[in-house]
Amino acid sequence: MKDNRGDRRIRMSIILKSVSIGYGFSLICFLLLAAIVTFTKLSEAVVPMVTQGIVIIGLTISGVTAAMKSRTRGWLYGIICGILFIGVIIIASWIAVDGFTFDKYVTSRIILGIAVGAIGGMIGINLIR
Repeated sequence: MKDNRGDRRIRMSIILKSVSIGYGFSLICFLLLAAIVTFTKLSEAVVPMVTQGIVIIGLTISGVTAAMKSRTRGWLYGIICGILFIGVIIIASWIAVDGFTFDKYVTSRIILGIAVGAIGGMIGINLIR
């Protein structure tokens, strides 16, 4: 007898592709930001705020893309993408930064990844309907 509920498994290929798309967007934006800061008189004081915005948009793109490809449970795919997206950033920071500590800023990044990923997933599901 055939199961009419559809495929209930989480497909990691969708998640990995979506996170890669989010990272690709973020990388392009970071390179543009670096060029703008280098070749213009833009103050370096705006860099942390712009960086946070780029990460949020990258997370959203990742969640939206995963939800649109999965066509079901967008919030779940978005959360998983958000955790993976931020998790890679945290691991890279832990490796690259001397004296890295797991503090309230890292915790807030994890919460941000979960929340923005979920919202991106909800947006993605609603875009396909």
